[in-house]
Amino acid sequence: MKRGYWRKLPKDKLQKIVLICIVTLVTLVGTVQFYALKNWSALTDTKAQIAKLDDQIRESERKTRQAEQDVAHRAEVKSFVETERAAMITGDPFAWVVREISLLAEQEPVHMVGLHPAGKIDMKSGSPSYSTRIEFSGTYDQIGAYVRDLENRFPTSEIQSLAVTGGPDDKGRHEAALDITLRVQPTHASEKQEAKKTS
Repeated sequence: MKRGYWRKLPKDKLQKIVLICIVTLVTLVGTVQFYALKNWSALTDTKAQIAKLDDQIRESERKTRQAEQDVAHRAEVKSFVETERAAMITGDPFAWVVREISLLAEQEPVHMVGLHPAGKIDMKSGSPSYSTRIEFSGTYDQIGAYVRDLENRFPTSEIQSLAVTGGPDDKGRHEAALDITLRVQPTHASEKQEAKKTS
């Protein structure tokens, strides 16, 4: 529209147009202020809540993974303890030592000469133990392999001494004497009470 058009309009009509423009502008600003900004604020709050929930989900997932690892670790520890306990003396120490040492010797190339359990349980250390002397013969390699297998079979045991003797005419076979201390499986309080009841 040309400038002259506005000058030709009557003053009251021009005031009405200006008033309509002002009211429209105020309405538009009000709409933006109360609707758009309010929604923007709600959107910002929603984004903050989503971020917070996302953090909580990640933390829950981390705790779940940690719990799964703890369960797996406990299972490993339990398996390890059970394996260690299985390699400890239970029941009659003399019979246990004779049976277990003989079973191991059957799988080895050494020749078992004698087995002399000490016949007593040492209670001085933190866990009870039972000593025995094993006499056997074989080549150096066979003796070394047998000692290694003995330590692997009974990981809680302690070899106290190992003596290997032989002469020039023994054809590579040597006599060996090994003193070993084997751990005795601790008796639980409930087992002790049962033993008292039966006696």
